[in-house]
Amino acid sequence: MFLRSGEAGPAEWAAYADWRSNDPGHEAAAQKLTRALGPLEQLRSQGVPSAALQTATSRASRRSALRSMLTFGAVGTTAGFLGWHGAREYGLLADRSTGIAERKETSLPDGSTLLLDARTAVDLAFDQTQRTVTLRHGRVLVEALDQPDRPLMVRTPFGQVRANGAARFVAHADTQHAQIAVLGGNVTATCLSGDQAQVSEGSRVCLKANSSPIVESRHGNEALWTQGLVALDNEPLSVLVAALQTYRPGVLRIDPKAAQIRISGVFSLDDTDSTLRALAQTQPVHIVERTRYWVTISAA
Repeated sequence: MFLRSGEAGPAEWAAYADWRSNDPGHEAAAQKLTRALGPLEQLRSQGVPSAALQTATSRASRRSALRSMLTFGAVGTTAGFLGWHGAREYGLLADRSTGIAERKETSLPDGSTLLLDARTAVDLAFDQTQRTVTLRHGRVLVEALDQPDRPLMVRTPFGQVRANGAARFVAHADTQHAQIAVLGGNVTATCLSGDQAQVSEGSRVCLKANSSPIVESRHGNEALWTQGLVALDNEPLSVLVAALQTYRPGVLRIDPKAAQIRISGVFSLDDTDSTLRALAQTQPVHIVERTRYWVTISAA
């Protein structure tokens, strides 16, 4: 999927060509992918920008093709290139998703809106009885309209949130927890055990496995990502690196010692190069950029 992101250069395409030639199974799988995603490959060869390519392919046909290939093992030999986990991770099977360094606003069937952060995937279930957004991973800014008979729900791997009337909030889910920061109105958060917490404007709640909801005052910077920024206040450098990884293609690694360095400040997500330069100039770290797509941060 990185090859289709518009970020791949000659080296990456050469590596892909080598991979195809190394095994007949690889070539067969690549050809099946090409047949399924043929129009994109043709447009790429004509120099059409990546954003236009994404628009050119309907989500429904992409989901159908991927499900067919992944279910029947058409890409069984391509685990290192594209698999079910990778498809889910990059949101290819989601109703709404974003890629690297992409933020996208989408209108919901009821008139509410979502703003998706980079590398975010959500599913939607809207009918006469429910308004449900399932946040697979990533971050969204939700602006929920008031419909008393169908409260808007946001489900995460660690629990769910119900908007109590009109509400505005940020929901974030990763592999360890989900966090909801309420910017306006109030919500009810329910963890997997069934324990609930009321969360009003100015507060946030953390949902974790095997834990009751933890409510605290929000920091006030939970929505800065909508402006392409991230703010930290005496937090581990690993927090910043995790944020940058959703905005930077390739590999961005940090060693355990550097990860624990405490930092404060406001940093750019949209210009990750400038953020890395600032870190190198102000923090006790070494930053080694082997290529544009392979960067390592280590303690000085």
